[in-house]
Amino acid sequence: MLERLVTLHDARVEEERAGHVRWLRPNYQKPRFGSDSGSGAPTAFELPESEDPERSDVVTPAPWPKDAVGQITVLRQLASEAPITVEAALKRFTGAKRELVERHLETLAILGEVQRLEDGRYAAFAMVS
Repeated sequence: MLERLVTLHDARVEEERAGHVRWLRPNYQKPRFGSDSGSGAPTAFELPESEDPERSDVVTPAPWPKDAVGQITVLRQLASEAPITVEAALKRFTGAKRELVERHLETLAILGEVQRLEDGRYAAFAMVS
């Protein structure tokens, strides 16, 4: 039974990565956490392309998401592209507050989604070698 549960979990994770969310309580969850796109899939955040996320002169800052879920999502996405500092993350967004960026990156580190490196940068767990 445990093997079937793990297999089901892995399938659900892949579905969510592809943007398909199976809501347990859609009337409650969808208005709070879902997108307004009508498809039920969360809105993807588009970050400007950059060869080096530490160089703010190469990218145009994106708007800082209004909700905490969106903010954490884009910070996790940045950390998965390349290790990033709080300062570099702040330069990637207009309207981002330092305290929030620091708190969100620390939360991601506590949850094991990113790791704080010795030099103060944050990297997605899979990137750390």
